[in-house]
Amino acid sequence: MLGKTLQFTAAVTGSSNQAVSWSLNGVSGGGNASGTISADGIYTAPPDLPSPSTIKIAASSVAQPASQGSAQITVASDISIGISPNSAANVELGAQRTFSSSLSSAGQPDTSIRWTVSGAACPNACGNVDTNGIYTAPQILPSPAAVTVTAQSVADPSKQASVNLTITSHFTLQLTAPGTVTTSATAVIVATMTSVAGSNPSTVINWAVAGAGCSGNACGTLSSVTTQNTGTNSAATVDTETANYTAPGTAPAPNTVIITATPLADPTKAARATVQVQPGVGVSITPVTATVTASQRLTLSVQVNGATNSTVNWSVGGAAGGSAALGEICVVNSNPCSVVTVSNAPQVDYLAPGLLPSPNPVTVQATSAANPTKNATAQITVINHDLVSVFPGNVTLAPGAIQVFSANVLGTTNQGVVWQLQGAGCAASGACGTIAADGTYTAPGTPPAPSSLQVVAISSDDTSQSGAANVTISSGANIQSLHPASVYAGGADGFTLRIDGGGFHATSPGPVSTLLIGGSARTTTCTTAAECTAPVFISDVAVAGHVAVQIQNPDGSRSNTVALAVVSPNGSDASIALTNSSPAAGGEDIVVVEPSTAGVSVPGDDVDLNIAALGNFSAGTNTCTLAGNPIVLVRPASGAITVDVCAFSQGGLDTSMTYTVTGSGDVAVVAKQPAGLGIIHLTLQLQSAAQPGARTLFIQNTNLDKTAASGAFEVQ
Repeated sequence: MLGKTLQFTAAVTGSSNQAVSWSLNGVSGGGNASGTISADGIYTAPPDLPSPSTIKIAASSVAQPASQGSAQITVASDISIGISPNSAANVELGAQRTFSSSLSSAGQPDTSIRWTVSGAACPNACGNVDTNGIYTAPQILPSPAAVTVTAQSVADPSKQASVNLTITSHFTLQLTAPGTVTTSATAVIVATMTSVAGSNPSTVINWAVAGAGCSGNACGTLSSVTTQNTGTNSAATVDTETANYTAPGTAPAPNTVIITATPLADPTKAARATVQVQPGVGVSITPVTATVTASQRLTLSVQVNGATNSTVNWSVGGAAGGSAALGEICVVNSNPCSVVTVSNAPQVDYLAPGLLPSPNPVTVQATSAANPTKNATAQITVINHDLVSVFPGNVTLAPGAIQVFSANVLGTTNQGVVWQLQGAGCAASGACGTIAADGTYTAPGTPPAPSSLQVVAISSDDTSQSGAANVTISSGANIQSLHPASVYAGGADGFTLRIDGGGFHATSPGPVSTLLIGGSARTTTCTTAAECTAPVFISDVAVAGHVAVQIQNPDGSRSNTVALAVVSPNGSDASIALTNSSPAAGGEDIVVVEPSTAGVSVPGDDVDLNIAALGNFSAGTNTCTLAGNPIVLVRPASGAITVDVCAFSQGGLDTSMTYTVTGSGDVAVVAKQPAGLGIIHLTLQLQSAAQPGARTLFIQNTNLDKTAASGAFEVQ
């Protein structure tokens, strides 16, 4: 059984020296894949099932190494995997559901579990599951809305347990709009999206306006204004988005338009409002709803349509100009407040009272002086202090993972925040990771102790107010990305693969983590807990497909598996013709891979294979004159001539690389010689019939990486 031991003995005849040396599958002492055998013959099976599962154990005489006895042992797995909860369940959009796994065996196998999620909408729209079995549903309802979460044994991938999940959508969307809008007037439409507790659907809303008697701008125009969030992921969340609807200058016939707000999360929940466009005087206020902190200001915009007189009468709660108890209407930026009762200014300030008003929210009204029957209102809620919310509110991240946080400050127009990381394990610099000014959080390569922390957003408007998100850094290794992540099949050389992530064991002080490529352990260098490198061999990428990449820590635990894509190279090149009259082309598939040299790029360079400069080469003096302009190639009157040029790369160019010039072969590379210091000397053959114009020089190394010097030559 996996991980168990068995004692072997060897008898040597024909010699008094009974000493033997033990090997497994020809490897002295064995190795990670086949297990190990001690000097006294105790075999320890590997924790992960080898392939093939039959191991040859050999004992060679120390006195006469050519004399050998052998036995065969089969490594077996009786692993069974359980998953809890194991019954089909519903998961709301953006919500999390935690699964746990159990592994039983009579042996001592690797207990690591690989979590995966599968479904018709995968990999982009089915959600994700982390290394701890925490599944996060997608924010947009997939079709079909079914996924499967699987716990798979790393020791024996054939042993797994799964549970089926259905993604559900129970949020509601309501649309608030005025029943009538005057021609050319602007009205505020409010879409209110209420999600169920613990969910986090996408809040993106697509707006549209249409009518039976109009089309396009003849129905009016819509522009999204603001999105405001209240609440957190741990409670029912209310998200409001306001949009400005500007009615057309002429009422359509019939004069009814329909405004539709369609949520990206679930388009079947689209909400609609019917608005009548009528000629005449109309008044509109922006914003129509708002929240402001006590004693703070909110700027209101007013517009009068259909009348030459733009004067309006302002009131708060029915009191002209407002009151100290309900708040006052002021001249914009006046300090102290210059109270406004009548004004033709396009904007005023609402100054909230120092104490919470009653009723709350208060009603601010603007009434047209030209037609007192026309007015518009805004509902303003006053709160004691700014309220800061951080989204998402509760996440579990793998070491080295990146998560973008956002903050909403309710009660002020100043949405600026200062981000901080707080937690008992955050005393040392970088122990809890880092967070940028835009809220981008990068988890540490090694979890802090304790592994929980808070991402805190402090209001720039009121530094005494803050909001926080709870973050837990999972233990164990986790691979975030590969460099390169894709290569061409059939390259003649190997290359260095770099992995980024977290939870690795660095080379110093050691013991170091081991990178497994296609299941094979490689000599690994880990400069930090977040970066390791190891060689990829020619045989690893000989054929197209996917190569499994995993990292194993010294305790035997393994990371998630990430696939290195191996792509078949193109059999031929294709040209996409662009001209001044047709400068664009569509419907073209362009498949490329990352240069294999990306794993060993010098700092500041994307890849080692590049062209820094070109120039003319003097064969007589063996010198290269590098320049920045295209090299002019002048055609001979007849026959063909040769031209000597040179190219320089910081990564170095050599004769093992292939050099070609675009065209039909009328400009060809006929010789190549090293010129030192990363410079290659190329001899070109130029035909008298060569087509004039710009040419590109292509350079390809033995790993099939390719680079181009566009417009390197100009044939004249």
